Amino acid sequence: MSVRWDCCKISLQAPPLDYSFRGISFIQDLLTEEPRAGLKVIKRSAGGKLLTQAVRLNNNTINELTDFASTMEQLLEYPDELSWVDLSFNDLPTIDPVLTTYPNLRALNLHGNSIQSLSEVDKLAVLPHLRTLTLHGNPIEEEKGYRWGRGARPANASGRGRDGGRRGEPSPGEQLSALCCQGTQRDSLRAPSTSTGVNRLPKPLMGAGSDLP
Repeated sequence: MSVRWDCCKISLQAPPLDYSFRGISFIQDLLTEEPRAGLKVIKRSAGGKLLTQAVRLNNNTINELTDFASTMEQLLEYPDELSWVDLSFNDLPTIDPVLTTYPNLRALNLHGNSIQSLSEVDKLAVLPHLRTLTLHGNPIEEEKGYRWGRGARPANASGRGRDGGRRGEPSPGEQLSALCCQGTQRDSLRAPSTSTGVNRLPKPLMGAGSDLP
């Protein structure tokens, strides 16, 4: 238990595993492609796996996340601790459900992809710690209601919505829609808002993003 705790503390402050601008089309390519070297070296566990909680896959040609989970397990010592994934500027048409299997995910960059339906955002409602979501530069910007979020879903006969909220309250998915709308002007995580709004990054994540250009 103490070994895992020590490793988690190290990974919390580690730079992201950076595969940006590598011409990657398939997630499996991460196993053979050399990541970009940063100013700070990512430490490894006794088993040789990387100790980091952040992965950058931006500016590639990825159009699906097949084998994402198995690849993360091979690369990271504690993939379940993954807190930031940057998939911006790829060719993703949907939000793959595999991203919802990481309960500690706090920041997800999906801007500059090919996501067409705002309903895709609802999949992320199960992530309890998601604080930053970027979706600008996707076709969903043309969908009615994107900028200001959608209205509350119909409540059932008990007076509570389908997601358990009170009548008239936004569902988790709708709150995420509002979150991504508020983040449309943010192109990176380097300078998070200093306000108390939903787009502010928790302090522990700042170590993972400190090497951003």
